[in-house]
Amino acid sequence: MSERILLSAHYFPCIAYFAYLVKHPTALIDLGEHFTKQSFRNRCIIYTSNGPLTMSIPVIKKNNTPMKDVRIDTKEDWKTKHWRAISSAYSSSPFFEFYCDDLEKTLFKDYENLSDLNSSLLHHICEELEIPKQFKISQTYIESTKSDLDLRDRLHPKKSIPETNDFPRYIQTFESKFGFKKNLSILDLLFHEGPESTNYLKKLLK
Repeated sequence: MSERILLSAHYFPCIAYFAYLVKHPTALIDLGEHFTKQSFRNRCIIYTSNGPLTMSIPVIKKNNTPMKDVRIDTKEDWKTKHWRAISSAYSSSPFFEFYCDDLEKTLFKDYENLSDLNSSLLHHICEELEIPKQFKISQTYIESTKSDLDLRDRLHPKKSIPETNDFPRYIQTFESKFGFKKNLSILDLLFHEGPESTNYLKKLLK
């Protein structure tokens, strides 16, 4: 097993992200790394009636901005847009009503920085799934070593997930239209599997 697991701060992280947190609860989340465009740092993928949908948070950034300093662009009412998409996609899923109220409250709190939002959502979902919040957050960039499993650029929308078994199927609302879609945002697993989501996560990594 690697000495350390290094992660970025993601928006409603993908299922594999939480599988790593379950297997390696003392993972390090790096807020000192530079923000990367078109990554999960400010976007997530949900499953809608029209197929997978990528939702992105508008941010204010400069070149080489550390994640801890990336500010959310509040000119656009993106929260309402995202929540409407989430509600439309999952309102008929088995556990939406069970989780939606507290999740909506967490999302709609006031956040200035992207990292604060991501951290708040991460803690909330870990609490809902009873995942121990033993991970640590670094405000400075972490230099990786050969013994580290550095996932900061490997958990990416366009890259395959290292160390995972093939994602087991669970019933998805729109599966009959577009087939089973793996490794979406944790929201997809949470709303469809509810408390059983944690057992799913435990079986995911090799």
